[in-house]
Amino acid sequence: MEIRDFFHGSALNAVDAKGRVSLPAPFRTVIDRRTHRALMPGEFPSSEKFILLGEHERLPCLQAFDPAYSPELHSYVGQRVDGRDDGLDRMSAMDFEQMDVFGAYLQANYDDAGRMVLSPMFRSIAEIEGLAFFLGAGATFQIWNPHKFLEHCQDKPRVVRALEFMLKEKGAKA
Repeated sequence: MEIRDFFHGSALNAVDAKGRVSLPAPFRTVIDRRTHRALMPGEFPSSEKFILLGEHERLPCLQAFDPAYSPELHSYVGQRVDGRDDGLDRMSAMDFEQMDVFGAYLQANYDDAGRMVLSPMFRSIAEIEGLAFFLGAGATFQIWNPHKFLEHCQDKPRVVRALEFMLKEKGAKA
């Protein structure tokens, strides 16, 4: 399936002591559209709403996407394997890469209002405490500790300015 709906924009949402946070409405809209497009003729959408969430491969944040993105991820794994020369046959190399990529993502359910729970493990990995910075990244989106974003992404001044404004609105220090 060709990805035609992308995650744009950003949001800064409160995370409570139990890890409950609201998935931004624009992101839920993208997930819904992509889910409906991925349905086979005659197939009905599941009432279960979820994203796949895992540690970002290169950045100190979480990466998330809807199930419709999984074929794209599988294709990426294949391209990655085809570009390697580690002496493994393609099937073995695919097995190892798929374990690393697909095994790193867990299902995170959310309700109709977008409420979801970031597990203690994921909050620890991304060092997310009282606030979560949701950032559209095209086919996927990221969830950051806002201060970690400011620390690691000063070369993204437009997003930095938006985040600093959101922090100020919430009464938090940038």
